[in-house]
Amino acid sequence: MQHQPSDLSETHLQKGPLRLSICPALGGAITRLTFDGIDLLRPWDGSDSVRRTGCFVLAPFSNRVGNGGFEFEGERYSLRNLSPDHALPIHGVAWKRSWMLTAQSETELTLRLTHQPEGEGRSDWPFAFELEHELRLNEQGVELSLNLRNTDTRSMPAGLGWHPYFARHDDCVLQFAAQSVWLNDERNLPAELVSVPAQWDFRQPERLAEPGLDNCFVGWDGRAWIHWPEKGIALTMTSALQHLVVFTPPAEMGFFAVEPVSHANNALGMHDPMTNGIRILAPGEAMTANCRISIERTTRPGP
Repeated sequence: MQHQPSDLSETHLQKGPLRLSICPALGGAITRLTFDGIDLLRPWDGSDSVRRTGCFVLAPFSNRVGNGGFEFEGERYSLRNLSPDHALPIHGVAWKRSWMLTAQSETELTLRLTHQPEGEGRSDWPFAFELEHELRLNEQGVELSLNLRNTDTRSMPAGLGWHPYFARHDDCVLQFAAQSVWLNDERNLPAELVSVPAQWDFRQPERLAEPGLDNCFVGWDGRAWIHWPEKGIALTMTSALQHLVVFTPPAEMGFFAVEPVSHANNALGMHDPMTNGIRILAPGEAMTANCRISIERTTRPGP
């Protein structure tokens, strides 16, 4: 079943000029990430909507699933839609659940989520799993680690990722490289894999402008660089995950998303999910994902 958050209190980590806050009850989301008081992620608005936070976990799948479900090992599984803002099941289960804080120090913490496919929970996700998220601050920035374990008696398909909403300060600059990109159909599902078109080519640093992206890039080289020149701050996000979803709503929204994920959008609904990044976990098997956000000053703050 879907759990509504009750206690929206935050937990804080700090390391030098870096400060990170999370709300375990609200999807285990990162609610704020600042460096020298400057927001790197969009700050949470304090509402009970996880989509208004700074970053949440995508598990056990990312983005949309077409046709309201998927087939696996000869059986059809329907998924109910957990988000009234979207016409299709999206972003998995973890962002809609309250997490448990299991360990914490001044600079790191661990969150845990368990799922059982019982009652309405079966239509959220039909397999049992356990998920841990470790968040650590160090001298360079933030390290995030996910561990997803299949606790079911059956094999299950699985994917992982993060959905950070970066703050859109002034004329921000973006750089990343990928081999190809999925073009979407009218349902915003991937329809055609093509070479990256010139207007979406960020191999060289480019001012973000408004490219109108809500697309999954394939063959990402594992590095994305974001620079806020007027703030004098840049960050480098690195991960071994090979897909990158980039979402660029109108600039007045105040954010953009650059999401490292393990699989293509709607990979569960494709004829070849494993080719498109889905992992098959045997009972008791786990998959992991890591993401590092390194932060640097490009100019010194003023007096």
